[in-house]
Amino acid sequence: MYPKLKAYHEWWYFNRDHNGNGLIEYGGTVDDTHTTKEGEMRFKVQASTQLAVLASCKKGKDNWYICSGNQLYLNLLDNPQISAFDIPVQHAAGWESGMDNAARFGFISNEQFKEYANQTYQGDMAKAKADWQVKIFENVRDGQLVGYSINQESVELNSYLAMEKQQLAAMAKRLGNNQDAQKYQAEYQTLKARIDACFYDSKTGFYYDLAIDNTPQSSSECKGKLLVHRGKGPEGWAPLFSQVASGKNAKSVINTMLSKNEFNTYVPFPTAAITNPAFGADVYWRGRVWLDQVYFALSALSHYGYKKDAQQLLQKLISNSKGLSEKDSIRENYHPFTGDQQGATNFSWSAAHLMMMLDEIGLPESTLDQH
Repeated sequence: MYPKLKAYHEWWYFNRDHNGNGLIEYGGTVDDTHTTKEGEMRFKVQASTQLAVLASCKKGKDNWYICSGNQLYLNLLDNPQISAFDIPVQHAAGWESGMDNAARFGFISNEQFKEYANQTYQGDMAKAKADWQVKIFENVRDGQLVGYSINQESVELNSYLAMEKQQLAAMAKRLGNNQDAQKYQAEYQTLKARIDACFYDSKTGFYYDLAIDNTPQSSSECKGKLLVHRGKGPEGWAPLFSQVASGKNAKSVINTMLSKNEFNTYVPFPTAAITNPAFGADVYWRGRVWLDQVYFALSALSHYGYKKDAQQLLQKLISNSKGLSEKDSIRENYHPFTGDQQGATNFSWSAAHLMMMLDEIGLPESTLDQH
């Protein structure tokens, strides 16, 4: 297994590190859905009027234009007459993460976007658009397009990669491959320090994705703007799940996790904080409670000395999610305020994580007799 896992790990650094600084992004593959036969990125735009710059695009319904070409796309980003983009690679990045239409990937409803513009920029839609528009970069190696990155380095992907480095180092050591063991352990220590330095916002006490800065930088630096304005999401406790967060930073994150004004809802740990500008209790990855993210949250609490809180929150999850304490189907996700069942029935992902939570976290001793 070791050569396969090593190849998988290194794949990210070859295909999803646009500026070569060792901090990885989500993105999309070179695929017919994303790329034309000529190697140009596909996208659609909605224009308020017919523009000469769209002459190479095919007009569709409702003023949508079907276009291709990364340079054309970049040229249109700041055009005030472009009202919306639909970019397959943007969707692919969300799917690659598993957090399909999360706020961090620029997804927000039209009503919420207008409210954000009013509150943040006195209604200036152009300035608000810049905060939520995801840019796409081409990743080229040896003159060949190998894929795309969105313009934000991912806090949780890099946290997972740090875990992988530690695990690969342990495997290499068991195999007698001391060179790899030393390499991955050194990389782990470096990445662990950079996650605290690059992705943590001291003002809000939480971790966020980092917008890519394409100016020259070393592999130990981190330049760019934290995407604080897209709100808090479960990616913010990934450094705690991976145990790479410092104790001080972890405490601030946990305070947010346990706050009833943020993530400690009737069914705990929605996929966006209540304070997130794009929060919607019934929105797929911007409010619904997914049990994998609850597992990451409870593990994070346990890793940093809050196991009793984790056990109480697990009890709260089971008690308040409709059907979990009864002979009923385990569902894809749950409503954070009502506990209503949502999504697909008989969902194995949810079932597996419930088993993991009960096994690794457990329930408070006072409730064990009830189950």
